[in-house]
Amino acid sequence: MPHPFCTAVTRNLQVTAERLAACIDMVEEDLLWVDFAPNLSSPGNLVLHLVGNLSQYVLRTLGGNPYLRERAKEFSLKPEIDRDALKAMLREAVNQCIVIIGGLGEEDLLTIYTVQGNERSGYDILLQVSEHFSYHTGQFAWFCKYLFQGDIDFYRGRDLNIQ
Repeated sequence: MPHPFCTAVTRNLQVTAERLAACIDMVEEDLLWVDFAPNLSSPGNLVLHLVGNLSQYVLRTLGGNPYLRERAKEFSLKPEIDRDALKAMLREAVNQCIVIIGGLGEEDLLTIYTVQGNERSGYDILLQVSEHFSYHTGQFAWFCKYLFQGDIDFYRGRDLNIQ
């Protein structure tokens, strides 16, 4: 049976990935790789960054898979990957992470790993990954609402006033 904390993290990654995919769908294909300001990465680069973070922290550090992250390139490359391929890349990374996270136990979560030069427990890594993924997805949602007047309503049809 999966560890309850790992179950919560995988649920968050799944829901957040669906939200991010909905945001990606709002961006015109020709704008996916456009930097809208000097300090605002393109939507495509933001996805590359999230995939890089998931790959370094979960796939490599917790899963032991080979991965050499070139973080600066996540923001500078403009590979012109189309919307569907970008979403597929994101889904694949999330799905691979879910498999690894689902196999972690208490000992793995208490183990101290080195990632980005820092010593972190498995718990800490999963918390960071979940928070980072949600943080940037929120930025992306705001970006789409503001720049594209996107009608993003992740809770459409649900009564959120129920106690």
